[in-house]
Amino acid sequence: MAQLLQPLIEAGQCGVLMTCVDGKIRHVYPIVAAYIADHPEQCLIACCKENRCPRCLVHPNQWGNRLVYPLRSHIETRDILERQGQGKNPDGYEDQGLRPVYSPFWAHLPHTDIFACLSPDILHQLHKGVFKDHLVSWCTALIGEKELDNHFKAMSAYPDLRHFSKGISLVSQWTGKEQKEMQKVFLGIVAGAFDPRAVTAVRAMLDFIYYAQYQTHTETTLQLMQTAHDMFHEAKVIFIETGTRGQDHFNIPKLHSLVHYTQSIRSLGCLDGLNTESSERLHIDFAKKAYRASNRRDYYPQMTLWLQRQESVVRKDDYLEWLGHRGDTDKDDDDEETLIDEADNEIEDSENVRVELTDRENTRSFHALS
Repeated sequence: MAQLLQPLIEAGQCGVLMTCVDGKIRHVYPIVAAYIADHPEQCLIACCKENRCPRCLVHPNQWGNRLVYPLRSHIETRDILERQGQGKNPDGYEDQGLRPVYSPFWAHLPHTDIFACLSPDILHQLHKGVFKDHLVSWCTALIGEKELDNHFKAMSAYPDLRHFSKGISLVSQWTGKEQKEMQKVFLGIVAGAFDPRAVTAVRAMLDFIYYAQYQTHTETTLQLMQTAHDMFHEAKVIFIETGTRGQDHFNIPKLHSLVHYTQSIRSLGCLDGLNTESSERLHIDFAKKAYRASNRRDYYPQMTLWLQRQESVVRKDDYLEWLGHRGDTDKDDDDEETLIDEADNEIEDSENVRVELTDRENTRSFHALS
């Protein structure tokens, strides 16, 4: 990453001339605005342990509340890591849960606060994290796995709604699309099935998930999103009282990450474009298919060779397609030249006729004068 972003250091310090969409050339200073990653990679970028928040200084024992803690400082963290690398053992190193990455790639990027750049991850934090791994598990414990499957089976068929005819307990691996389909009907599935406070918690979390996916936000929608977050935290205690949580706290990293959503939307924009779901799709093409094409032994070289051949085939297809378009273009050019020649011939013939008529008129005038 340091090698990839090396040109941004000089460009951010001195600026570069760029042509904007309105056609005008402006002197701009490029920065890193947003970094999309899941929780382990965010902690790797923030140089902190995975039991810490990569954005703020909350203690792991306080993840379950909805308080907003001070954000990590770009300059302070860089200085602490430098002094730790020099063997000075600064106090903030252990307090902030940092790891021994003494020269992170973002240390010298100008105008860039890497901690403010870390964007929320809807796929891993909401769909797969809070909803599927926690909320659905708690509700299953409340109502029972068999009864929950019966509710899904009894759901009436309706256009654009998936009917889980066999329930959900038999599904071993959920995709983001399936989790979204489950969210559409989940509130109706659990309504009236257990304590109303648990239903309120489900509704609040579903509201929060849908607000987070808005393509346009206003202060009103952000306030409603924050209200849904607060409502969930007020009702979540039911899962501890009924024993479905299994522990007496909610110190869950992905649950704490929801605290930063409204702030991130205000600073980075709507989150529909800041999602790892698109990049996760590439795992199928570049990792899973390549692995399946190997013999499962010493698969790295085989995967690399398979990917290289796939890229060669794609490039050859693009080249052949380009040749086809080029042939069509040459044919069009020939047809155009033929039409131009025919038009020139028609003009030349008309000029000859006009000259011939003029000569005849001159001859008749000469004979009349004679």
